[in-house]
Amino acid sequence: MPIMAIGGVLGVNLTVTEPGSGTNGDQGNDFPLGTTVAGTDGTRWMFVHAAGAITQYQVVGIDENFEASPLTKAMADDGWFIGFAQIAFADNDFGWVAIEGSNIKGKCLANCALDVSLYTSATAGSLDDASTSQTKIDGVVAVSAVGSTAAAVTLIATGPRASTF
Repeated sequence: MPIMAIGGVLGVNLTVTEPGSGTNGDQGNDFPLGTTVAGTDGTRWMFVHAAGAITQYQVVGIDENFEASPLTKAMADDGWFIGFAQIAFADNDFGWVAIEGSNIKGKCLANCALDVSLYTSATAGSLDDASTSQTKIDGVVAVSAVGSTAAAVTLIATGPRASTF
């Protein structure tokens, strides 16, 4: 069963983006940026503005203005929100990213193990189990291993945040 929004916010569709104009996130959106809604499978979702193109299942950093970009170590170290794009966003699109729950997907690098700590990586928008010079992301675990090429895997996310916070 696909994940759906539940609760009292009308008009939420977690499976589409809305095109926007400008780069400041104040044009074309149907919801205030940063709005959160509950979804099935214990998920929570945040309404964001894409600060650039985001591919499906990339792990994203979300700044204080609710601008989302593929997650980097610097974003994690600065305490940005962490989310998981379940759909692709074009630059300036508005839409919903998962910020918590089960049965969500996120990109992990090749040979990433299941049920271990995950870290940012040198590949923006992807997590890995290698800790070298990277920041640990608490509250996220892969429930399946990644093979010999990078892939999107099912995750459980419980209040994901950089271990430095």
